[in-house]
Amino acid sequence: MKIGLIGNYGATNVGDEAILNAILKSHSDHEFVVFSVNPKETAHQFGVKSAPLFPLGFRSLFKHGFRQSFRALKSVDAVILGGGGLMQDEYLYACFLWAWQVFWVKFLGKPLFIYATGVGPLKTWIGRRLTRNVYRYAMGITVRDETSYNTLHRLGLPKENIEITADPAFLFKHLDQELARAAHTYLISLRPWLKYNSKIINTFTEYLLRLKGERNAKFIFVCMQSIREHDHRVIDPIMKKVGGTLLAPRHFSELLQAMSQTEFAIGMRYHFLIAAMLTKTPALAVSYSHKVDSLYKHSILEPYHLNVADLNPDHLEKKMKRLSVDYNNIRLYQKRRLEDFKELAEKNADYFDGFIKMLTENGETAKVNQPK
Repeated sequence: MKIGLIGNYGATNVGDEAILNAILKSHSDHEFVVFSVNPKETAHQFGVKSAPLFPLGFRSLFKHGFRQSFRALKSVDAVILGGGGLMQDEYLYACFLWAWQVFWVKFLGKPLFIYATGVGPLKTWIGRRLTRNVYRYAMGITVRDETSYNTLHRLGLPKENIEITADPAFLFKHLDQELARAAHTYLISLRPWLKYNSKIINTFTEYLLRLKGERNAKFIFVCMQSIREHDHRVIDPIMKKVGGTLLAPRHFSELLQAMSQTEFAIGMRYHFLIAAMLTKTPALAVSYSHKVDSLYKHSILEPYHLNVADLNPDHLEKKMKRLSVDYNNIRLYQKRRLEDFKELAEKNADYFDGFIKMLTENGETAKVNQPK
């Protein structure tokens, strides 16, 4: 079957590319057309057909036009809206962008499966309304955490139509071999976040200078996304004062390789922390969102979790000292959490296969009616 796959692909976000990789490999028996911010790069990197997202705004309209997107969507039998925290209104543009993509899916009557997405936060009425409209059209829904599940229920979607799974990136294939880890080396992933940028910069500058003086620590800063809310905005000011090197991985596998050779990780980015679990690298999570909370809170890893609102150098130092003392135990804890998440992530494929089976048996691949 020919499947259209819509998501935040081609946008220089290493985590979203990991999601894409996992979905394509989990469903290699289908032909895919991936709708991307950068279709040429996506086609080259993943060896698939790719088309531009439907343009929202003059810049994207002039860059890609409209006809190519329309023809590509018309050619598919069904559509996946796939992976990542797409519907959230901290940046309200995101809700409009993905609702616009689904508008054309509905216009052409294509069956829709929403695949392991995160939902929220949704603080505005327009964000909630757009999200409700998107998810009400889907014939199958999986979400990657319980908070997303509850958010959709509050929007009026029946719980029996939603399944809780896990992020597809947990299925990313990684050679589970022990490499020599560089002592006193820290892999650090930070990102800008609303009003907290100054707090992030000041806290990490002071704490990392302490580490450098006390342990002769070395720092590798990871830029997980280089456009839009790009990570350089907080990384660069810190690097100017504490030194270190910059890693901008083009692929998730490059991040895993670097992660497996460092002693500690400190991260804000969700998929950076997944990479730490995959490589069993003791990591402190600095949370800015419920998606990061879902990895650590209410679990054996909760002591190694710190909210961005609570950041200060002393608090960060206390958490990192505990991380160091518990080093070997944490690696066992991560292994247990990873096994649970992998089992949940594998269910995405099962639910999607059920969706395809339903379409095939009912002969609904040509046209579906919009749910009431």
